[in-house]
Amino acid sequence: MFKKPTILYVEDDVDIRNQLSKFLNYYASKLWTAEDGAVGLKLFKKHSPDIIVSDIKMPNMNGIEMAKEIKKIKIKQHIVFTTAHSESSFFMEAIEAHVDGYILKPIDLELLESKLDDICEQLDTKDKLIKQYLISNEIAKLQNNLLIVLDEFYHPIFLNEKFLCYFGLKDIEEFCQKHISLSTLLIPENDFFSPTTNDTKHCLEELENLKSDERIVSILNYKVNRSEAFLVSITNVKESGHTIITLSEITSLTLLKKNLEKKAYTDELTKVPNRAYFEEQFILEVQASKEEGQTFAIIILDIDKFKDFNDTYGHLVGDEILKELASIVKTQTRVGDTFARWGGEEFVKLLPNVDLTKAKKIAENLRNSIDKNIFTQGLRLSCSFGVAEFQEDDTKESILKRADNALYKAKENGRNRVEG
Repeated sequence: MFKKPTILYVEDDVDIRNQLSKFLNYYASKLWTAEDGAVGLKLFKKHSPDIIVSDIKMPNMNGIEMAKEIKKIKIKQHIVFTTAHSESSFFMEAIEAHVDGYILKPIDLELLESKLDDICEQLDTKDKLIKQYLISNEIAKLQNNLLIVLDEFYHPIFLNEKFLCYFGLKDIEEFCQKHISLSTLLIPENDFFSPTTNDTKHCLEELENLKSDERIVSILNYKVNRSEAFLVSITNVKESGHTIITLSEITSLTLLKKNLEKKAYTDELTKVPNRAYFEEQFILEVQASKEEGQTFAIIILDIDKFKDFNDTYGHLVGDEILKELASIVKTQTRVGDTFARWGGEEFVKLLPNVDLTKAKKIAENLRNSIDKNIFTQGLRLSCSFGVAEFQEDDTKESILKRADNALYKAKENGRNRVEG
């Protein structure tokens, strides 16, 4: 069924206008009314309705005059005249104005509805042709990208030349014969989208749930035997039910972004995450804990009397100690934990789903490992630890303050110990 049209109704007889307006208002998506041709012309210029239904004989400007002016602006405007038998003298002029039809008064509503249906069908066909042209035009402009068009059942109905060439396919029939789908083309890879099933519809739904700049997938380029990154764009055409999928190759941009992110979030000396990265993860963990009601703990560790090492052995030795210490803690960090350099000789650990008791045990094991380790030039050192568990009313600042106070207490109580 075609969509409801917008209609302009022009009639100088108030009773007839009010009566027919009730029917047209039901039939149209939007109805405007005018009492003569002059007002009708103004409304046409303002609203550009799909269809005009107009009386012929009216004061100021009659229907024929109005139609001629409208046709100068929009030659293919759809116009239907309502006429009385006595107005037959206007018929030839109306024919010359290329109107769509005539309905004799008193108006037969079924006949009028049939005429309007015919016009709407023409409008619908025209609209579909325009949309098909626009889609074809878009396809022509997207030849530098891989392009897939799916029908309403998610079956491929078009693959552009670059897509076929990229995967070494002769035509769309070969694509279908090999039972290839969007999901099977994607390679599971860290930091990229990977579908949970091979169902194309489900794959697209998962992609559409992501932000547009996060719809990045990895696809194997068989010609050079390496994976490449593509940004996926999805366009749903409601009228046809078609889905247009565009794959834009962004491998170099993705690698550059990864390198920049790694540099921005990595401590240059120890090669572990830095404070900026830790604070981002910390904020996310606080939000998740408040929403899901799960706890977490943090550990702050500080090298005891580190200034003495720098003063005695120099900063180069001090740097080696920091790197070795980071390596020890890193090897005892679980998947899902966040370990980072907080600054200077201070490090932090974020432990999801860990309470205070367990966090203190983890800190104690770390303290013991560091205490037993022999560092560069045969040096021995110790660390003090402050531990805190997230509470329901905590903020990022409040839990950090408790952990820092616990670290200060460990220092005061003789160092090389865990407090929390």
